[in-house]
Amino acid sequence: MSFSLDIASFAKETGLELELVTRKIALDAYTRVTIKTPVDTGRARANWNIGAGSPDLGVTEDTSKPSPNLAKGDGDDAIFITNNLEYVHELENGSSKKAPDGMVAITMLELEAGIRNVLR
Repeated sequence: MSFSLDIASFAKETGLELELVTRKIALDAYTRVTIKTPVDTGRARANWNIGAGSPDLGVTEDTSKPSPNLAKGDGDDAIFITNNLEYVHELENGSSKKAPDGMVAITMLELEAGIRNVLR
């Protein structure tokens, strides 16, 4: 079963609207990935972006804590969580002792496990 099918089943099981469930899970994923991102200068953590409809390909030099801004889409928009720093793939693949298992893969496993627990 794919992750998107799990979300649809979760929404049906809980009686919540699919768009609401999708947005809440996306914001939770964004928060989890951001928190798991190791901090040296703060640049990697500050470059996580979230958006509906198309990926945000921007890069910032800012190192302040990011604030998620997920504008309301039409309900069918894909939600993208992106980080366009040249070294984010290295971080995800364990180059940092602070996050040896990465950030994104772990977050996806956590979210899928949570959804599956509700569906049991």
